[in-house]
Amino acid sequence: MNYNQSLEYLQNLTRLGWKLGLNKIRSLLSELDNPHEKYKVVHVAGTNGKGSTSTMLASILKEAGYHTGLFTSPHLVYIGERIKINGNPISKKDFVRYIETLQPLIKKYKCTFFEAITAIALVYFADQKVDIAVIEVGLGGRLDATNVVNSAISIITNINFDHTRLLGNNRKSIAREKGGIIKSNSICITNCTHKSANDTIAEICSDKNVEHIRVDKLIKVDRIRFSEHVTTVDMGINGSFYPRLRLGLLGEHQIDNAALAVTAANIINSRIFPIKADHIYDGLLNVYWPARIQVLETCPKIVADVAHNPNGMTYLKKSIQEIFKFRRLILLMGVAKDKDYERMIKKIAPITDEFVAVRAENHRSLEAHLLGETALKYIPVVHSFPRVKDGLEYVISNATDEDLVLCTGSHYTVGEIFQELEKHD
Repeated sequence: MNYNQSLEYLQNLTRLGWKLGLNKIRSLLSELDNPHEKYKVVHVAGTNGKGSTSTMLASILKEAGYHTGLFTSPHLVYIGERIKINGNPISKKDFVRYIETLQPLIKKYKCTFFEAITAIALVYFADQKVDIAVIEVGLGGRLDATNVVNSAISIITNINFDHTRLLGNNRKSIAREKGGIIKSNSICITNCTHKSANDTIAEICSDKNVEHIRVDKLIKVDRIRFSEHVTTVDMGINGSFYPRLRLGLLGEHQIDNAALAVTAANIINSRIFPIKADHIYDGLLNVYWPARIQVLETCPKIVADVAHNPNGMTYLKKSIQEIFKFRRLILLMGVAKDKDYERMIKKIAPITDEFVAVRAENHRSLEAHLLGETALKYIPVVHSFPRVKDGLEYVISNATDEDLVLCTGSHYTVGEIFQELEKHD
């Protein structure tokens, strides 16, 4: 089996859909002597920011000298981006080898795509003898395949509305699903300002004898400064002070994510592994997490961000206004069919001068003309293109050096932007 064949095999598993539940992956891992129990785990859930928080914490742990696994989803270009050790994705050679090794068990237990990729990550981390792994939830928490791990620390970033068909249509029910990752006698860190969500998480922590640390009650920030390269902030958390903390991920919302990562690092320092303040500074500055308000080109200026729900679009709008200066904003967007794309457009429309609708080459992607028709309700100038490539060529040809081109809406769309710009260069 070569790489393309292994990728096709995995992608064929998508026909099984997304089936929440732990029985299959538990059974599979038990046949391999439970590799996920051989290293420390930090488990991260939330509606927005869980990938950024996970990557920040993994970067801090790497700077501290620990062999650190990181599992995130989805990917932009290469599927191995989901499985990293010290920032390096699993190689294609190893990826193929693990699929070949696990294929009989994947078939035996009729695993879905996400169950299979989760199993590969957990086994790979054990084989590579990581000291600690930061594991991002795929969807929800309680019944997500990643919830087989026995985490020492659970992080819940924020709780808002997404995947309501599966998780519920109110914050309390969503919080209960995400709070399902909390393990007995562990530590739970949250940074959520909604009372119903906080009350639900607090109840779960009380039932499981878990220490609940609410960062929103402990954090103090001052002197926030934005640039196109770094966000600088003075941050205090529960008695620890970090003046001129520089964040490699841009936007005010990343300060909240950094606070969660720093709090987790301080707990790890006091109870698991030593971590110094310098490791926190270096980890937050050197973190690499693509397509999070990332400048890809300068003439015209092209910025990419994977905001894919209304809440994420709210953060993105605020950050674009704070960080960049531009004459016009040209928004290139492609979305998945199951997203609340009309509310997404409404959030970003007030700063948008021209809208370019595209469709990524993925079965979940919404037709560009349908997205464009929706955008016309809120934005006067709209163009629709059947492919990402066509929309990108249009904006590159028509944008001036004073314009800002913002590419967003889904990982699929932004991933194709990355590939097309690489070809263009």
